Parts: sequence; structure tokens; C-alpha cells
Amino acid sequence: MTKTSPYQRLKALLGRLRCRDDGVAAVEFAMTIPIYLGTIIMLIELSRIVYTQAVVLYAAEEATRYALVHYDATSNDVQAIAEANLLGLDPDNITAIIITSPVDPTDQTKLVTVEVQYQYLPILSLEAFLNLGDDAGLAITGESRGFLTEEIPY
Repeated sequence: MTKTSPYQRLKALLGRLRCRDDGVAAVEFAMTIPIYLGTIIMLIELSRIVYTQAVVLYAAEEATRYALVHYDATSNDVQAIAEANLLGLDPDNITAIIITSPVDPTDQTKLVTVEVQYQYLPILSLEAFLNLGDDAGLAITGESRGFLTEEIPY
């Protein structure tokens, strides 16, 4: 029986380990799954932000259209239309609906402006990526303007 040196035994052990690839897929999966999951979650969050911005803008536009069609509409009427058009959003997160409609006395035209402000709350905390300050979410604003003139009876 020949004696083998510790160096030869270590070399033989490393040679056997080098040829084995059991568990390589599991290690690669464990290393890449956080990247994939993070990407999917961020895409979902970005989609929700874009949807919220679109809905807030839509609500402001619809309220402005209502005010333009109904010349004598009150601010409460226009605000109710804006709230009704915030489809799929939490009404508790509406921070403000501002309606201004100053009348120009020289030509009796009215510029109607509707601004809808909404506090977006993310599914997961975005503090690592965005500086949101003291607020718990992201402020999203939609604004729409429209000109109208007083109806002239014929």
C-alpha cells in the first residue's frame, strides 16, 4: 500500500468536487430570484402609479367638461362629478379638489380650472428609491382648464 501525501488527497478531493454539479441550478436560482421578483414588483408599482395619474387627470377633465356644459353648475356639483370619476381609487386619499371659475367682466367669459390632488400609497415602501418626505405616499395631481362664454338667449 502506497502512502499518499495530504497534498495528493486534497487534490483528489478537489478533483471530485470540481466534477460534481449537483445543486448548481438551485444556487443560481437563489441568486437570481430576488432580482426577478424586485423587477416584477417595481413594474406593478409603476403601472399603479401611471394608472392613478391617468384616473386623476380623467376626473379633472370630466369635471371641467361638466362645468363647461352646465354654465350655472356650483362648485359642489363639479366636485361631485370629479369624485365620481375617480374610478378604482380610494376616496379617502383625495387630498383636494380645487375648482376656480373667475368671470372676466369685460367679455363675460369664464375660465374654469379643476385640480384634483390625490395621495398615492404604494403597496411596498418606496423610501429606498424615492424621497417622499414626511408624507406616507406620493402626491399626484391632475389639472384641466376650459374656457366658456355665457349662453346668449336667442
